[in-house]
Amino acid sequence: MISEPELVGGTEYPAALEPLPAERGPRGPRRPWLWALGGAAAASAVWGAGLVAYERTGPDGPDFKGYRAEDEPCRKAALPGLSSAFGPKGEATNPMILDHPGLFRAECTVTLAAEPVPYRLSVTYTLHRVTDPRPEFEARMNDPFRGIGDRVSGSGELAYLRDEGATGDMTLSVLDGQAVVELALTPELVYEGDQPPKEPPPLDPAATRTYLLEDANALLAALRSTA
Repeated sequence: MISEPELVGGTEYPAALEPLPAERGPRGPRRPWLWALGGAAAASAVWGAGLVAYERTGPDGPDFKGYRAEDEPCRKAALPGLSSAFGPKGEATNPMILDHPGLFRAECTVTLAAEPVPYRLSVTYTLHRVTDPRPEFEARMNDPFRGIGDRVSGSGELAYLRDEGATGDMTLSVLDGQAVVELALTPELVYEGDQPPKEPPPLDPAATRTYLLEDANALLAALRSTA
């Protein structure tokens, strides 16, 4: 999946945090970015001690709405809608993990045993631990180099769908608070000897979009669960 810089136009993490100088005179208004540096310092103090330490809520950090780091989003994704249309959910690939004080991301892939051509579903779960992901998310969804997505309703706070045509290549990206989930569906090429790969059957885009939205909602609910 595409990975882009997390802090677009925002504050970068310093290589090391220097002690703040002693205050002189009355304290001025609190700068809005101090909670970001405070979050980085707290995270560095417990680096390697677990994932939950970064996920603080309240006035000193963003509200995660119950979302937590989950290194196996494909296991959390039951996919009842897509499985009913594209065949049973197969084994998931080993997830690729990015675990940083400012960002957590897990990517994995599952196969749906459709006939005559199986489909591959790529699942990406990103939890933004410091910055507001909405400005970057909206910019990515309107990037002409990636293909501008269509705004859709029915999942999260903001959702976009990219439809590559009747072959079934379709990507749903959902923003909900600090969490972003992306489901990318594409047919797999199956070669048999010297024969050209089998062609996937024409799909109903409206039905596929409904399945993606339903399964994205189920995954978001599972990611908010502590189970």
